[in-house]
Amino acid sequence: MIISANKMQTLKAAPNSAYEVILPEFLYHSNKIEGSTFTLDQIETLYVRNKVTGDHDFDDIIETKNSFKMFDRMVDTLGVELTPELLIEFETILHKGTTMAANGESGHFKYIPNRIRNSSVQVALPSDIPTAIPQLLAEWNTSPKDFESISRFHARFEHLHPFQDGNGRIGRLIMMKQCIENGVDLIVIDEKHADEYKSWMEIAQTQGNFRFFDEVLRKCQSSFDARMHEMGADFLIQHTPETLEEGKRSIDPSLPSTAKIQADLKALENKGRAANAPLSEGHNPHGV
Repeated sequence: MIISANKMQTLKAAPNSAYEVILPEFLYHSNKIEGSTFTLDQIETLYVRNKVTGDHDFDDIIETKNSFKMFDRMVDTLGVELTPELLIEFETILHKGTTMAANGESGHFKYIPNRIRNSSVQVALPSDIPTAIPQLLAEWNTSPKDFESISRFHARFEHLHPFQDGNGRIGRLIMMKQCIENGVDLIVIDEKHADEYKSWMEIAQTQGNFRFFDEVLRKCQSSFDARMHEMGADFLIQHTPETLEEGKRSIDPSLPSTAKIQADLKALENKGRAANAPLSEGHNPHGV
C-alpha cells in the first residue's frame, strides 16, 4: 500500500478516516515487538475513546499514549528532512512522563553503553553516536531512497542503537516516514514476522547479507496490505483526496479555490486602504 504525504496528512485531519485504522495497526505491532501488553482492541479503545482497558504497568500505558503523539508528529513532519534533532524529538515524545524520563535518560542520545536484548550484535558506543548519526543521515540523503535504501538505513540505525531505549519503535517509525515520503509500499513489521525480522536483521548487520531481511520486509508489506483490505481501509484510502480542498471541490466544482479566496481578500484589503488613504497635499476635490 502506497500513501502520499499529502493524503496521509489529510487522513490525519479527518475524524473517522482510515487514519484510525493505520495508526493502531502500526503501533500495536511495533509496541508489541518491544513487550507492550496492549492488544489491538485495547489500543483502539485508548486511541479512539481515551480509555484504558486491561492490566498494564504505568510506563506501558504512558508510552502507548505517547506513541500516538509520536506517530502524529511523524505525519506532521512528512517532507521534513531527517536530522539528529528530529530523531531526538521523536524519542522525547515517546518517553515523556515515564520512569526513563524521570531518571534523565531521555531527550538526548545515549550516555551509557547499551545492548539489544537476546542478540549478540555489538551496538555503537555513546561516543560513536555524535558522528555516526549525521553520517547515516547524510548517506540516506544521497541514496536512491528506494526499498533497498530504507532496508539498509533501518538495519544500520538499529545497529547504532543511538538512544538508551526505544530504538526499535523509533526506527520503525522512521521507516514508515521514509516509505510515505518516497512512494514505497508501507513496511509495517507485524508480530507474526517479529522473530524473522530480528534474526535476519542480525545477519544483515553482522554479515552484510540483506537477502532474507529484505524478504521479511516484503512479507510484512504484503501482510499489511491484506489487513488493510480486510478492514476496508484500502477502499477509504483509495477514495481519499490528496487535500481537503480537493475533496470539497470534487463535491462542488463551483467552490472557489483557496488561492482565489486569498486573492479576492487581498484585493478587498487593497481597495479599503485606497479608500481610506489621506488626500495628497494640494488636492482639493471641491476646487476651493
